Amino acid sequence: MLTGRQTLGTIEQSLADLRREEAELSKRIERSTRALTDLQERQSEAYRDLARFRLDTDSAGALNTRLDSAAREARKLLDKRNADYKVLTDQLRQCESDRSQLQKKRVELDSARDTAENQMDELMEAVDGRLEGDAGYQAQREKTEAALATAEAAASKAATSEKDRKEKGKAYEADPLFMYLWQRGFGTPAYAHRGLVRSLDRWVAGLVGFNDARANFAMLTSIPDRMARHAERCAEIALEEQDKLAEFSRNAMTDAAGTDLVGTIETLSADIDRIDGELDNLDRRIETLSSALAEFSSGEDTDFQKAEEHLSVSLQADDLKDLWRAALDTPSPEDEKIVQRIEDLKERIDQVTREIRQDRELQRDIGRRRAELADVIKRFRSSGYGSWESTFSDEKLTTVLLGELVKGAITGAEYWARAERSHKRRKPKGRQVAFPNGSGLPKSMGGFGGGFGGRSGKRSGSSGGFGGGGFKGGGSFGGGGFKTGDTF
Repeated sequence: MLTGRQTLGTIEQSLADLRREEAELSKRIERSTRALTDLQERQSEAYRDLARFRLDTDSAGALNTRLDSAAREARKLLDKRNADYKVLTDQLRQCESDRSQLQKKRVELDSARDTAENQMDELMEAVDGRLEGDAGYQAQREKTEAALATAEAAASKAATSEKDRKEKGKAYEADPLFMYLWQRGFGTPAYAHRGLVRSLDRWVAGLVGFNDARANFAMLTSIPDRMARHAERCAEIALEEQDKLAEFSRNAMTDAAGTDLVGTIETLSADIDRIDGELDNLDRRIETLSSALAEFSSGEDTDFQKAEEHLSVSLQADDLKDLWRAALDTPSPEDEKIVQRIEDLKERIDQVTREIRQDRELQRDIGRRRAELADVIKRFRSSGYGSWESTFSDEKLTTVLLGELVKGAITGAEYWARAERSHKRRKPKGRQVAFPNGSGLPKSMGGFGGGFGGRSGKRSGSSGGFGGGGFKGGGSFGGGGFKTGDTF
């Protein structure tokens, strides 16, 4: 069996390894890209040397001027590019350093929390035994259970009352004349019309029996509101009683441990959550910088493309091709070495270009795999799978399956599906005398530490909410509605 933290930690380490591999590859591509421009500049210089042997002074001067101009423009763009690249590299290095420090701190906090949680788990039996004989605790437990039952019954009655209102209110709401008078406030102090309008409204009210129907409809609509307010108050009382019961458990655990373990765990968890937020922000920043650097290292940035264009266009001019062909057709001892140098440089340029193309493809592949791993980690954290209570029965999650995910043989969605199927939540030791239904337990151990029926989500009695019996009483309001006259 794997713990959630063990599993998440292994995945995070794999992501860190993949990031390092991606960073090294980016550096290699950048070195190759710089080497490519250096080779092109050397090739341009070789052509200038060849021109001095093969052309007259004026022609050689014109060619050299053009090549020099292209080289200077390319160098200016490359110098600017190198400065921009250094800024991005420094920013990325700082972000990665900050992340490393934060991650180190998180590991320390996580280890301290894990120690406190395990200590608390070992003390559960002793705390249960102590509270079983505590008359004050037992009395508070009975009071809490009664408050929970009352709150659930009130919630059920409120739901039934609201359902009654919807069903029995249909007949009223379907009558346009009744709703016309109701919305005007006819028969109430809010009605302000005078004269002919008032007379016509009174006549309509008499035809549809509005006065009796209005009283029934007013009662029908007001009762659900009163019931809902009563249910909310009952829930608040249940919360208060549940918090009092949780305080008994927490104090007993503090006495047994000699320190406030629950408070320690909650403080550590809050610090870890804060660090996780900072790590998320840093990861987004690192992703942005890495994408920009990947564009630089692969030569896809505007400055590099312009510099490469200046060099390649100048080297592909017709007069250079003519010069090259003439040197091949009528080689002389003076230019033979230069021709060989140009050929060697061209071969090396082709080789470096192929290497860059292959590395760029590998870089894109690593980027896809890194994104899959990052998505899995995000799902683990958002689902609480890295908590103390989380376990996994499938040990392949940290071996074979993780290896397949890192290599790109399976997707993050496929890995996540396997993780979900093997996930279980363990309960603390003991007989659940203390911290009943998780009330007062740290969240990382399956508790909710406060909240009922929506304050913090996972809060209720044993039924998991305000279920329970319905509400019976004389609430028919005219036998399910009323019928108005058919004359209109």
